[in-house]
Amino acid sequence: MSALFAGKVLRANRERDELDTERELRGALDNKVLLLYFGSGQCPRCQRFSPLLRDFFQRLTDEFYVERSSQLGLVYVSRDETEEQQSAFLRSMPRRWLALPFGDTFASKSKEMKELRKTKSQMEGLEE
Repeated sequence: MSALFAGKVLRANRERDELDTERELRGALDNKVLLLYFGSGQCPRCQRFSPLLRDFFQRLTDEFYVERSSQLGLVYVSRDETEEQQSAFLRSMPRRWLALPFGDTFASKSKEMKELRKTKSQMEGLEE
């Protein structure tokens, strides 16, 4: 999964420590179940969902509950309108969450890929 973020910088915690070398990214992401959370602290649906995700993540990364707690990773892909909103949201979430820096193009590129897949799927449907 680290290849997905090649050339990107991930923030490792709320103190803004950065993972930016391939070695650091591989250590944080490879051989893990990786959750990508596209969210916003201002979105009402995200406000309802985020506490559930936080509790789920904490239980699956706490050695008290599971044997292999280090096998789950989460990358927050901000849809927040400002960097301050993103920072405020991340302060309320687990320290182990990773996050792309505010304004990173990953989210818009992911949206473009989704639209391309949807268009391709629609075109394949027409061919039948």
